[in-house]
Amino acid sequence: MGFNRAWPALLVIALASAAALGVETVRVEVTGGVPRLVVDGQAVRARMFWGGPRPKAYAIGPEAKRITFEFTPTANEPGHATMHLRFGKAAGDVFLDDIRVTDLDAGTDTIPLCDFEADMKAFHRDWTFWPMGKANTVGRVDVAAGAGRDGSAALRVRLRRPPDGTWPDFHIYHHPTLALRADHRYRVTLWARAEPARRLTLAFYRPGEPFVYLGGPPTPFVEQIRLAAEAGVDFVSFPLPMPWPRPGQTADWTHVNARCRQVLEANPGALLLPRVGLTPPRWWQEAHPDAMMAWDQPGQTRRAPVVASPVYRRAAAERLRALIEHVEEAFGPHVAGYHPCGQNTGEWFYQDTWKAALNGYAEASRRAWRAWLRKRYGTDAALAAAWGRPEVTLDAAEVPSPEARRDASRGILWHPKRDRPVIDFGAFQQEMMAECVCHFARTVREATRGRKLVVFFYGYTFEFGAIRNGSATAGHYAMRRVLDCPAIDVLCSPISYWDRGLGESGAAMSAAESVALAGKMWLYEDDTRTYLGTGTFPGWADGVHTLEHTNALLVRNTAQCALRNFGTWWMDLGSTGWFNDRRIWAEMVRLAALDRPLLARPTPFRPEVAAVVDERSMCRVAFDGHRVARPGVYEVRRPLGRMGAPYGQYLLDDVAVGRVNAKMVVFLSAWCLTPEQRRQIREATRGSLAVWCYAPGYHEPDRLSPDGMRDLTGFRLEKVSPEAAWAEPTQAGRALGLAEGFGVKGTIQPLFAAADATPEETLATYPDGSAAVALRKREDGWSLFVGPPGLTPDLLRLAARKAGVHLFTQSDCNVYANGPFVALHATADGPLEVNVGRQGPVTDVLTGKAVGRGPAITLPMTRGATRVLAVEPR
Repeated sequence: MGFNRAWPALLVIALASAAALGVETVRVEVTGGVPRLVVDGQAVRARMFWGGPRPKAYAIGPEAKRITFEFTPTANEPGHATMHLRFGKAAGDVFLDDIRVTDLDAGTDTIPLCDFEADMKAFHRDWTFWPMGKANTVGRVDVAAGAGRDGSAALRVRLRRPPDGTWPDFHIYHHPTLALRADHRYRVTLWARAEPARRLTLAFYRPGEPFVYLGGPPTPFVEQIRLAAEAGVDFVSFPLPMPWPRPGQTADWTHVNARCRQVLEANPGALLLPRVGLTPPRWWQEAHPDAMMAWDQPGQTRRAPVVASPVYRRAAAERLRALIEHVEEAFGPHVAGYHPCGQNTGEWFYQDTWKAALNGYAEASRRAWRAWLRKRYGTDAALAAAWGRPEVTLDAAEVPSPEARRDASRGILWHPKRDRPVIDFGAFQQEMMAECVCHFARTVREATRGRKLVVFFYGYTFEFGAIRNGSATAGHYAMRRVLDCPAIDVLCSPISYWDRGLGESGAAMSAAESVALAGKMWLYEDDTRTYLGTGTFPGWADGVHTLEHTNALLVRNTAQCALRNFGTWWMDLGSTGWFNDRRIWAEMVRLAALDRPLLARPTPFRPEVAAVVDERSMCRVAFDGHRVARPGVYEVRRPLGRMGAPYGQYLLDDVAVGRVNAKMVVFLSAWCLTPEQRRQIREATRGSLAVWCYAPGYHEPDRLSPDGMRDLTGFRLEKVSPEAAWAEPTQAGRALGLAEGFGVKGTIQPLFAAADATPEETLATYPDGSAAVALRKREDGWSLFVGPPGLTPDLLRLAARKAGVHLFTQSDCNVYANGPFVALHATADGPLEVNVGRQGPVTDVLTGKAVGRGPAITLPMTRGATRVLAVEPR
């Protein structure tokens, strides 16, 4: 397939014109096996910008600084506006003087000069601070003589570290008595300094639930929307507040309208994709305490609702529907879709999943748990038999105790019989979260009459292998239920927080190729910390400090999205202007040369290597089981990315029913299978090479199955107890290219060895000499058993050669390929030998320059460099 850079220009113009005039439908449609974003019947690039209108923060230090800015309020407020000043989370002193706000159109002062010369009485007359009383563990306010401008008095804000390490949102604010007009211009001036240096933020609000932002310093949000539009990116995702009034009160849509207008004023052709939070306000939480989550450890605050609560689901769906109906009526022709968010960071995994506490102890959880058990077992006798507890009944069954849920005495995996209550509770938590997601998805689909995108975070099947409390505590392992929900168009997540830095792979959190097989689009939230990034948000340590490295990461990520048919939004995570540079957006313009031919000729991503995760098996991971699941599922994406060939990420059930056609299938967690699944998998992988990781087939749903392990792998796998779950290559392994040891430098139970492997089949051994890695040729294909947790690029390349997989490189390199295109992200400095797999001229897609003739070329590379190549057919 060739590609033409000229034809798409008219399409871009046409789409921009259509967006400016308004759109009827925006959905995901499948063409030739490829999910594509379609606007009024026309496939478009699934490239977006995400930002938020956070007020600009001013850097202040020991030297006095005069701050001044002008703003126009987002809405009229006749008498209840307030001005807030925040100082960040650091100990020290801040000095403020000569605060003044002037209505430039009226020629009057909205806040007359506050010079704090009349001691604290003047402050208390017009100002106050929050929080007060015992909740204020950090701040004091007083007037300091001689500390202000030109030796005058100043307001001093003294901040100390909180005793428990938790900073409240301490700030000072003007009493809510200010009048602001949306058709007037206001000027704010003040004098400030700080010891030590810090950032000062200022904003005006209308108090309420939620607070309505009325204005403040210029925000990079608008500037980035304009830059994105110049680069042909009109989809804009942004946080949108959801009014949730008390009973009998009417919703205030001021903030909603202002936020949407702000985007459209920056880009009249924008297609809005608002992110809507579904956490209820505090008054609702206080009115429904039984519907709020509860943990096993004291001191946990009620911050999130129970997703299984019918009371919560009804109330949140009602508010979500009301918001959609309002936005559709006011801005419908400019709306692309809706992205409801909830639970931890809005991503629909249980609040505080990554922390030590265990949830599930609220009354609403208990009621839903008993209803789930009744549906599953039907009778007390059936439940008692399954749990092995004659006394248990459906009406009195309790959530498993924290002690039971943290019992690691039986090893990495829950025992299928003795730990049945814990296993059942894990299944319950997955289903409740999936049901909640689907419930709100149906709400959006109905409220938009099926015309707009429905987007959700969900399905972090690889990412949650790293949770110490066990993968099932996340709630993301009912992905098949979510994929079967017809109301959802797009599933998404951030790029994995593992292996996302320069020279690394930028891996997906999910079984992303299974998402595509289900007819939905996977979308990368690209929250790369660019060289303009601020703060210590997740992933900050893998951020970069130069424009060159920023663009190398963004090109790697977006090229991968194009080749795997993903959507993406570039995310200003800090809302401080991470993408506020035209030179960054120039890369999005250049990447159109990759996107457009794939739009014109949709090409399914069908790599020769499949990495497979099983949801039920992941729910068998016990407390502390991350010692296997982290290196074996979460971290294993690093060697998979570097083996020199692209790989896809799938759910096991897709493999079992024959939807995955790969030469090499890596079963990362095929630990709990039915006999029928074993038969299906053997049939589906006939003629391929299967890699069996850790404990393949060890469980059936209700029993241990040593015979099932042999049936599945062809090896007689037996338990061993070496001093470490570590494999060192044998002479046979080194001869095939296995260069280094791997695994865990500690004991793991259970742990298995291939007891019947011959010396020629044994590629690596445990410290006790038993076969840790073994490769066997069977009648129906190759079988590679890998007992210790994890894999290496060398081992994967060894397997790929046996399987007949095409290796683009014979050394470590992050490789993505589809059709005639290959993207390479270098892991090291030096020339890179590349076999593009076909004869013909090879062109650099982003520059249009020839780089050689295939199949073999050599490219000069530096670590972190990204090249995107096209190979023309002969």
